[in-house]
Amino acid sequence: MNCELYKIIEKTGNTVRIQLNPDSEIFKAHFPGNPVTPGVCQVGIIGELAEKRSGKKLDLSDVKVLKYIDILRPSKELVEIVFDKLEEDDNLLTIKGTVASEGRVFTKFSLIFKIVS
Repeated sequence: MNCELYKIIEKTGNTVRIQLNPDSEIFKAHFPGNPVTPGVCQVGIIGELAEKRSGKKLDLSDVKVLKYIDILRPSKELVEIVFDKLEEDDNLLTIKGTVASEGRVFTKFSLIFKIVS
């Protein structure tokens, strides 16, 4: 069983390029034959990448903006998570950005994470 949802391909500046794994159990369940990346998984990926970038453990505290503009499906194209803003203030990390591929925006987000450690 392969549960890995994605792998990091490249990190440059404020952009992380990932490859979604079409063999992940997530896509077999959501939806068989017509896979879609669930919104909660997109938020999870953003949080994991923000943790790697900040070097701190984070817990989602607040969702300011979360707009799903287009359906994100696993494909051969790389997915870019662009962090337009990462701002730390008073044990909180505010993150704004987009999830996109080849100029097509799938998700816009503004999330606030509590810094755990």
